[in-house]
Amino acid sequence: MRTALRTALAVTALVGTATASVVTATATAAGAATTAASSTANTCLATRTIPSVFGGWKVKLANSADSGASAELIDEKGHVVSTVDQSRTVDSAVGLRITGVLSAKPVFGQRSEGGPAPWKSTAFPALSADRTQTGTLVRTPRLDSRTTAQIFKVSAGHYQARVHRSGKLVRFIDAHGRAGAALFGSRTLVLNPDGTTVTWAGAKTSAAPKLGRYELADGAVVKLVKRAGVYGAQLTTGHGTFPVAYAQGRPVVQQDDVTLVVLGPDGTLSSHATGKTPKPPLYLGA
Repeated sequence: MRTALRTALAVTALVGTATASVVTATATAAGAATTAASSTANTCLATRTIPSVFGGWKVKLANSADSGASAELIDEKGHVVSTVDQSRTVDSAVGLRITGVLSAKPVFGQRSEGGPAPWKSTAFPALSADRTQTGTLVRTPRLDSRTTAQIFKVSAGHYQARVHRSGKLVRFIDAHGRAGAALFGSRTLVLNPDGTTVTWAGAKTSAAPKLGRYELADGAVVKLVKRAGVYGAQLTTGHGTFPVAYAQGRPVVQQDDVTLVVLGPDGTLSSHATGKTPKPPLYLGA
């Protein structure tokens, strides 16, 4: 772990003046639809609602970099009748299916009858290029007994990772010129743009903690702020103070020498320091 961390941090180690390693969110591209497509503040999720082949019903399509494509069949009263996703890609009873559920271009199919009735196909709303897995698989490290991470090389200085837990996709990370990260369960994973990774369990706050200053295991301090509904973090170490990094839809990373801090969109702070016993950031006050 220590060797891996030193290697990962060497890419952006700070000497004298602190600079931030930030994952910059980009806008989600959404294609044309029967009804208007929409994308949420999370740029790794694009949604679209279309009419169902059952009169008066509708289907909500969602394309997520973190969990793949899914579709909900909703009746006229707003009740979800059936859902298809990576766990179940076909529901023959109500004529729903997804082709390429974890691919770059998943397709939804529906029909009102069984047997030879033709499927009516609709493309899922598209994600931006940096939210769609590309590249060549280079390794698949095991993070714990249930979790693995597929690491893909896109180009020099650009790697992506797909995290699978119990066989299901649970997170997507893009590291293009700067580090990316994922928070899931008790674990944090940081992917560097050279393909190296750092992972740890625990050592994080609960979601939406108090705003203010937190002390990390190695004595560094991170300040949690919020602007226009978006959480931001500002790391201070012996080398100086980083600019504030805002988690707009995706986690952001700040790192200095042996210190790593990951901020999730929900305000969760997770930290790691080489040679120190992992522990959650300690609240110091406003």
